[in-house]
Amino acid sequence: MRYCELLELAPGLEEYTRQIPEELDGQFQLKTYPAHALIHQKDSPLERIGILLQGTFRVVNEFENGNVFMIEVNEAVSFIGEVTLLAGAATTSVSIETVTDCLAAFLPLETFDAWLRQDIGLLRAISRHVAAKLYCSSYSRGERLFHSAKYVLLKYLVRQAEEQGVRTAGQVVLNKTRRQISEEVGLTEKTINRTLTQFVKGGVLSIRRGKAAFSAEEYHRAQKELRVYMSQSKNGAST
Repeated sequence: MRYCELLELAPGLEEYTRQIPEELDGQFQLKTYPAHALIHQKDSPLERIGILLQGTFRVVNEFENGNVFMIEVNEAVSFIGEVTLLAGAATTSVSIETVTDCLAAFLPLETFDAWLRQDIGLLRAISRHVAAKLYCSSYSRGERLFHSAKYVLLKYLVRQAEEQGVRTAGQVVLNKTRRQISEEVGLTEKTINRTLTQFVKGGVLSIRRGKAAFSAEEYHRAQKELRVYMSQSKNGAST
């Protein structure tokens, strides 16, 4: 596919590719993925680099015990395999799964690597992109290590409720399963189930159709709980 056609599909791509070599024009291979499809599997050989033009994917780490931990969610424009390439590794360290229908353009690994070596603008743009993702990931991972499971889960649930419009609707049922929550916050489903039961007993939220839900009153109570916890944490750190 021609580069100009890629820009029509994803104008934001120009931020990374202002100095694209002429010889790459027409070499991009376009591929579509349905929602919930696997783009690449952890520990698989890295043979090509992709550019997400449209859609959203998530990056997950799978472990031998069957647990899955979600590292981040990326929206277009984003890259596929760039961290492995920059690390000089031969195989991928994570799996990438589509959240929505996705459209991506691919170049062979050697071709993309040669482009990256000669285009300092692309190298700097991708480096900033990777650094921003790692910054967010490191920040949230530190929070999970420092704070209790109760605080981490409640903060996540409140944020999800806000994204679903609890401030205006006054009542929402979260559209996340227990497994999805487990993957996104890094807690086991057993811990999540136990903690949700505690929240229900405390009147912080309710369970409807098996999912966490907030009324306006419960939402405000949950916010208060978070403020109390943070105040206790600060006081504990200062003593």
